[in-house]
Amino acid sequence: MRITHRLAKPLSGKIAILVGTGILILSLLTLSLLLTRTSHAVFASANTLHPFTITSPNFRDGGPLSQRNEINRFGCTGSNISPELDWKNVPAGTKSFVMLMSDYDAPIAGGFHHWIVYNIPASARELEGNHAFTEGTTSFGFIGYGGPCPPPTGEIHHYLFLLYAINIAHVGEQGLNFGDVVSAIRGHVLGATSIIGTFHLPQ
Repeated sequence: MRITHRLAKPLSGKIAILVGTGILILSLLTLSLLLTRTSHAVFASANTLHPFTITSPNFRDGGPLSQRNEINRFGCTGSNISPELDWKNVPAGTKSFVMLMSDYDAPIAGGFHHWIVYNIPASARELEGNHAFTEGTTSFGFIGYGGPCPPPTGEIHHYLFLLYAINIAHVGEQGLNFGDVVSAIRGHVLGATSIIGTFHLPQ
């Protein structure tokens, strides 16, 4: 599922990121919708379907994450501090939020999952810092935030921060993996919103 800097080219030359974003956002019918790809332009236009919006004071949508966000192990030398995420216009009936950060450019089936946060109270309007509410087990194998650490090839990786508003207050205990969380919220999604950050290591 490789996506390169060709995303910066005109629409006709862009490579897809996710297919059926609107369907994923409104129903979460199947995990496979997260794993197939469509153009970045289509993905961005699907923001019109989102019942609420997410932003970050640390990066713009489609813009680069900083070394502060990069993990500090596995050969990477960042500070491993998560970016701040803020949201507004929450759907009526929201009982809690779930946030999933994934790299679908990683050469791993289903993508590489860097941060899994759930049981976020309905009153919350931001995630800030690494110890946020209930956290799951990442693809790195530990609980909590694990920042970007792509191969040192110069290839740009895209990190999808996907925030769900759901109609249940409690998803599960600490340590759930990505699949556990997706299964737990299926059928409970009221709306979703997303933002993409990019990161690369020099060759």
